[in-house]
Amino acid sequence: MSKKLIFLILSGPTKEYIDSVRFISNESSGKMGNALAQVALKRECGVIFISGPSSVFPTDVKLIKVTTALEMFKETKSNFKKADIIISAAAVADYCPVKTYKHKIKKNSEGMLIKLKRNLDIIGYCGKNKKNQIVAGFALETENLIGNARLKLENKKLDLIIANGRESFGSDSATMYIINADVVLEIKNKNKKIIAEKIIDETIRIFKNIESGEKIS
Repeated sequence: MSKKLIFLILSGPTKEYIDSVRFISNESSGKMGNALAQVALKRECGVIFISGPSSVFPTDVKLIKVTTALEMFKETKSNFKKADIIISAAAVADYCPVKTYKHKIKKNSEGMLIKLKRNLDIIGYCGKNKKNQIVAGFALETENLIGNARLKLENKKLDLIIANGRESFGSDSATMYIINADVVLEIKNKNKKIIAEKIIDETIRIFKNIESGEKIS
């Protein structure tokens, strides 16, 4: 490669606040994103690392901490053109409250109705706006794992997608499927560091193919 590759890696969950103390989120630990960053650094690449609330952060990267999906979208958009390869391992909330209350909502006997709106599609934005870049995403599914992941790959115009189940949340090991247009590679019950090596190497391989004008396969 003629230049040092730059990775933009999104990691961790987002928090979408309902009031000053309550929020919508998920169990993402940030371990997968951290593993990806560590491998990219070992491959002598630069890393821009955007993370939601997490206790796991890599060193020797440009670290950008965010809380909400909107904040993650803005930072991704700001840094998007600087990267050759974008990987979103973040578990971004699909929805956020229409209104966030400044103070804690007091309990009442009638219950509470929360109106939600769709968050912006971060990885979809990257896929549809890439220029000589590789964009990879993750698909956490609880049913029809490969089929739903392939739909996401196509609809969001990604180069690669990694499919996994909810058991990967917070764990050090997982079973994942690395999927491109033609191939499904199963990585069964391996440490996330090993999975990260496969993902990073595959994205670099695809990038080199595009750079040399070869067909992606």
